Parts: sequence; C-alpha cells; structure tokens
Amino acid sequence: MNCLVTGASGYIGSSLIKRLVKDGHKVKGLFHQKQPSFLEKNVEYIKGDITDISSIRNVVKDVEVVFHCAALVKDLAPKDDFYKINLQGTKNIVEACIGHDIKRFIFLSHIQYESHQKSGHYSISKAMAEQYLLDRYKNDNFPVVIIRPGNVYGPGAAIWVLIPLRAIEKDRISLINNGNGIFHHTYIDNLVDALTIAMQKPNIDGETIDITDGDNSTTWGQYLNALAQMLGKPPIKRNMSKPTAMALSKIMMLLYSIFRVKPWVTPTAVEVFSNQTKTSIEKAKSLLGYEPQVDYKTGIKNVENWLKSEGYIP
Repeated sequence: MNCLVTGASGYIGSSLIKRLVKDGHKVKGLFHQKQPSFLEKNVEYIKGDITDISSIRNVVKDVEVVFHCAALVKDLAPKDDFYKINLQGTKNIVEACIGHDIKRFIFLSHIQYESHQKSGHYSISKAMAEQYLLDRYKNDNFPVVIIRPGNVYGPGAAIWVLIPLRAIEKDRISLINNGNGIFHHTYIDNLVDALTIAMQKPNIDGETIDITDGDNSTTWGQYLNALAQMLGKPPIKRNMSKPTAMALSKIMMLLYSIFRVKPWVTPTAVEVFSNQTKTSIEKAKSLLGYEPQVDYKTGIKNVENWLKSEGYIP
C-alpha cells in the first residue's frame, strides 16, 4: 500500500517506516526540522510543517494510509505550541486528506494516566485531537483509527530509556511511592505490529485501541532499578510520597516559569510514575488479533544489549 508517516524522524515514526519498507509498502516520510538520522532506501522523505497547511497540502497525493505520529511530546514547552502542533497540526493533516482516496487514517495518541483536570497540555491537546477525529468519523465517515500506546521503549528509545538512564547516572532520580506505580511497557516492535495490522484490518473505523505488552505487574521501581543495575549502580534509595513529589514538582515548575531553571520532576511525570490504573489489551486482541510477541524479560535484555553496543553502559 502507499503510506504516509508523519513524524518520520521520531523514534516510533522511524521504526514504523523500517517495518513498512520491509513489508514491501511504498512510503513517504514527513519530517519537520530534524532530518531522520538514518534514511531508508526507497522512502520519499519530505520536509514540511504540519502547522502550516500550505506546506503539507500535497503530501497525501496518491496515499492510501496515513500514520499520524508527529507530535510535541514534552513536559516543558510553551502552552500554545502543544495545541498548535498536536491539535491544529492534526486538523491540517486531515484537511490535506480531503479529496484524496484515503482508506485509513491512524492516529498515534497515548494512554491517559490522569484525570482531565490534572492533565498537562500534552495530554489535553492529544485528547482534543482524538475528539476532533472521532467527530470527523461520526459526521463525515472519515476513516480514522486511534491507537493509544503505553510507555514505548526498546533499543533506540530516548524518552523511556536514555533519559531515565542519564538521570540515574547523575543521581537525579527518585522513586515515588516506593516505585510501585505500574509501568505500562510497550515494546517498540509490539507497537509497530499493532500499527501495521490496523492499516488493513476491516471494520475498525472509529475505534480507539489501547496497546501495551499486556502486563500490569511490572512496576516503575523494577524498571528503573533494572536500568541502575545495567549502569553498575546500587538500587535507587531516594523515595518520595506522591503528595510530596507533586508539591515539589509544582515548586519546580514555578521556578522554571520565573527563572527558567529546568525541573527534574514535573506534575506529569509524577502522575505517570505513580500510576495505579491497569490497562487492558483485550480490545486490541479482539479487533486486531493483536498478540504482543516481545515480553518484558526479552525487551529489557534487548535494551541492555543495545545500550552496551552503543557504549551507554559498560
């Protein structure tokens, strides 16, 4: 099939492109400023800005499936940027699709950990984009499927591998509630499996599907201490209660707003690391026939081998 992947230079987008090429699909990869570090052969890479519809109006020409992976995924950024990129950018991609024979529009969202009232601008903007897409499906039969992954990790991952690894290395990390929050690990290959299945599975338009490795037993304490062990460091001893961590994060956010002192913990991070909400993949199994092929034990070993090969750990 002819596919467009937005966010082509990101971890998920680039991993998805590799799989699509391997499976014999024709691919366009849309990136903004940062060119992908590795360019796949036979992929048409296009530089464009999803917040400027004039720069992306023609990228969907001859495209059958759109994977919209581009997003601003940060705790810290100007408020308006989240809505400009995650909401308006999504609207622009959809508008660019109008008049073309798009068979499936797959939107990469994320599992919601916290209530809407406590959400940061990233979560709120993604939720608003989801609602916009579902309204387009309901009112215009726009063929959207929303995929919500958990914490995506694996070889090459920055957010859930390299960033916490560096924090542990610098002793700038603390467990919250003794690290008993649920780590919704989602191995990159498992997520890509789900995305590629969703591109052709019939009768799933308008569905929102959660994707994880199907394990609600692994805690953040176990995962972070596994990274610490890889570094040759002792188990993490620093610990805070959730109320203490939340209060500290709000103070740090205030200091950031005034003095631009980068916080080492944010309210969003506190919610994620203290999460106690279990996630089910039964809907993914039922609708997609999804079965995670890489379990946590294998995934963490693959991460360790990659970190060693890249020189991040001894």
